[in-house]
Amino acid sequence: MRFRIFDRQSTAGSLKVWVFIVALSILSSGCASKLRPDPQYEVGGSLLEILKDFQRLSHEDLYRFPIPKDVTGMNIMKATLIRLENYEKKFPNQFSDITSFSKAMAYERLRDYDEAVRHYREVSESNGHLGSQAEKNIEALEAFQKILRMPLPTRDPFEYTRELDEKVLAWNELIEKYQGTAYEYLARIEEERIDRSKVAFVELNRHRLKDGSQLVILGYSQLVTKHGQSRNFYRYLLDFGDFYVKLAKEHAAQNSPEGLLFEADTFDTFTKSALKLYTEVAQQDGILEKIEAKGKIESLQALVKKIRRLSQ
Repeated sequence: MRFRIFDRQSTAGSLKVWVFIVALSILSSGCASKLRPDPQYEVGGSLLEILKDFQRLSHEDLYRFPIPKDVTGMNIMKATLIRLENYEKKFPNQFSDITSFSKAMAYERLRDYDEAVRHYREVSESNGHLGSQAEKNIEALEAFQKILRMPLPTRDPFEYTRELDEKVLAWNELIEKYQGTAYEYLARIEEERIDRSKVAFVELNRHRLKDGSQLVILGYSQLVTKHGQSRNFYRYLLDFGDFYVKLAKEHAAQNSPEGLLFEADTFDTFTKSALKLYTEVAQQDGILEKIEAKGKIESLQALVKKIRRLSQ
C-alpha cells in the first residue's frame, strides 16, 4: 500500500510564505531595470534564492523518501538552516516571520520538535500574517512532544514492551488525525522508530525469553511487512539477514561442525534465509544498501563454504 501525501495543513502556511517571497521577487525584478535599485528588493531576491529549493522540496514524504539534497549535495533542511542564519546576521529583523517560519519547518523535518515549536511560537507572538498557521503547527508538535515524553519502565521487560505498544497506538491516532499533511508522515516516522526499537529490544533479550529467537524472527517479519513503503525497508531486510547469519554462527559455535551434534539442515536453513534477504536487496538498483548487500553475500558464501568443509 502506498501513501500519497498531500500536505494540506503545512502547505497552507508555507504557500503563504512562498507567495510573499515571490511577490518580493517580482518587485525586485521590476527594480532591476532602474539605475538605482531599492536595497529592500535586493534583500527579497536574496531570501527567494535561499528558500526556493526548500519550499519545493520541503513537502517530500520523508517516511518514504530520504531528505532531499540541494545542488551542493547537502541535506536541504540543514543547508537552509545555515543559510537562514547567515541571512539573519546580514539582514537583522528583515522578514523575521518568513525566516522563523521556514526555520521551524526545517527543524520539524529534522525531528527537532523543541526548536520547531520555539520558532513557530516566535511567529505566533509577532501577530503577523503567518501567526494562525504557526499556532496550528504548534498544536500538532505539542502532541508529538507529549508522546515522546511518555516514560518507559526500565526494569520489567514486559512492561517496557507494553508501553512501547501504547506509544505505537498514540502515533497511530496522530497519523489518522493529520492524514494528508506533513505531520502524517512525521508521525509514521516516529511510529516506525518504536517498531524498530521493539525488535531490537527483543533481540537483545532473546536468551531471557521463551522462544526468544523465534520472537525476533516474527518481529522482523512484522517490521518489513508493516513498513514496506519506508525508506528504511532495505535496511531492515539487511538487518533481518544479519540475524539469520547470527543464528547460523551460533549453531556452528555451539555444535562444532566437525562433531556429531552439528545439524547441517539447521545451519542451511539459517544461511539460505539470510541469502534470500541479501539477494533481494542486492538486486535493487539505485539504493545505498545495494553494495553492502553484495558484500554480505560474499561473506556469507565464504562462511558456508568453510562450515561445509569442516563438517565433511
